Amino acid sequence: MKLELLDAYNIRARLSASIILLAPIAITLFSIFEEALSFATSSVILLVMLAFTNYVPILQRRINSNIKPPINYAAEMLSLQDPTIDELSKKRYFKKLASLDDTFKPFLSPDDSDAFRQCRESAILYLRNNTRENRLVQEENINYGFCRNLLANKTAGIIICLTCLFSSLFYSFCKYCTLLNIPTQLFFAFISNLLILFSWVFGINEKVSVLAAKRYSEALLMAIDTIEEK
Repeated sequence: MKLELLDAYNIRARLSASIILLAPIAITLFSIFEEALSFATSSVILLVMLAFTNYVPILQRRINSNIKPPINYAAEMLSLQDPTIDELSKKRYFKKLASLDDTFKPFLSPDDSDAFRQCRESAILYLRNNTRENRLVQEENINYGFCRNLLANKTAGIIICLTCLFSSLFYSFCKYCTLLNIPTQLFFAFISNLLILFSWVFGINEKVSVLAAKRYSEALLMAIDTIEEK
């Protein structure tokens, strides 16, 4: 069994989001403690923080355990009322899904019942498990996972940035009594943390996550044509 701990999804969707979350801490530490700039010390700090990024997704699941699950846009797009997929393509998808598994026979006579809704949701699970090698699905899934993880980290990201910003300011006033003559690394840390804060506040929102989710859903449905009948 091939186990890829550092596959594209883990690196780009999970690890990258965790690094963005924790980056202000590393930037602030390196700017305040000059001894941390040595190769050995900085390597240890970075390795510890990199290891801690593995805990971030687990912490997210615990914090968000009571939050309503995301909308299954792919299943909604297969409903009769949703106009995202054109009628001809939708009919072709229904016919193909019905041929893939006997439990998908309701696609031959679609309606608005709860039974057909459950059938659509089951079909999406089937597609997720059988389109893992599809490059377009992989790419859109990574983009969606990255946006979703960033959105889940938004509150924590803002708190961390503000804490690091105030820490830098407090340290600067205590040691230099002014912001005019602070070292370059402190100025760099302040500007970097400020830019990251602006990114959290203005660049990460529900609309971006929903857009990524819908693009992933469309890619998932388009992959129906590529699945071979068993």
